[in-house]
Amino acid sequence: MIEEGVKLATLSVVFPRASSENSLHWAKSAKMFFFNELKPLLARISSNSADFKSIQLSHKKITDKSLSQISDALQTNTNINEIWLTNNLITEVGSLTAVLESNCSVGELYLGGNKVGDRGASCISALIRRNSTITDIGIEENNISDAGARMLADALSHNSTLQTLKLNGNNIDSFDTMILINEKLKKNKDCAKKKLLEEHPEYGMQKIKKEKKKNRGSKSEKVKSDRKSDDAKTNAGIPKSEVPSGCAHDDAGITNEMQSSKKSFDKVEPSQKIMTENFKSGLKVGTKQNSARGSTNNQEGTFC
Repeated sequence: MIEEGVKLATLSVVFPRASSENSLHWAKSAKMFFFNELKPLLARISSNSADFKSIQLSHKKITDKSLSQISDALQTNTNINEIWLTNNLITEVGSLTAVLESNCSVGELYLGGNKVGDRGASCISALIRRNSTITDIGIEENNISDAGARMLADALSHNSTLQTLKLNGNNIDSFDTMILINEKLKKNKDCAKKKLLEEHPEYGMQKIKKEKKKNRGSKSEKVKSDRKSDDAKTNAGIPKSEVPSGCAHDDAGITNEMQSSKKSFDKVEPSQKIMTENFKSGLKVGTKQNSARGSTNNQEGTFC
């Protein structure tokens, strides 16, 4: 059967002008394939399998009828925690939201890229009012207007668990309504964070340790960058710290100058060294004689 399917696909490429009967056959085959794919999924949802946690049916051309079947299967399920139904052909979500109002396991619902409109926004608003488990809802690009956004904002006044509500790509022009929605979502997020820290204080300690480690890392990075800049200045011939003229040099600077003068003196020829040493000794002798004469003159002046 797989080989025949491959041959038929090849023929359809070679001969693009297929008859209407062949097109209808392919449409029925695609529909049958989807039904064969959905049927075992519905059975698995109904069985409440513990290892089945997520419904992934995005880009599957799911219609309202298929969504109703999925909703019926979810009535007895307590293990599904996320539902992905984005970019399908859904226009009515009432059957799904009615089941999720009393569901305590689903925490994420994504319906973006459908056509639910303000009627769907009304159903989502009712879900937000009555459900206390869902934290994330995505209904972007669903033809929702300002009226639907106002219903959602009003529903958030009765909800303390929803933290994310994706609404981008809709027909919402009311800036004030969007600000109100964001403020309420932020309040719920802060409350959830506070509750988590109260129930699990170790998370707060881990965060403090991470912040301390980050601060230590930033300090060490700053020291390294300062050292690198000093090394770069030294390689470029720029002193690390310029001392103004007339100011006293530090000990390190004096030691470096003495060492440099000693090195330059060692490079002088021996004959020049002897002359320099004789000149220095002569200066010392002259200084002593002058000091002796000065003392004699002082004594003579005293006794006159």
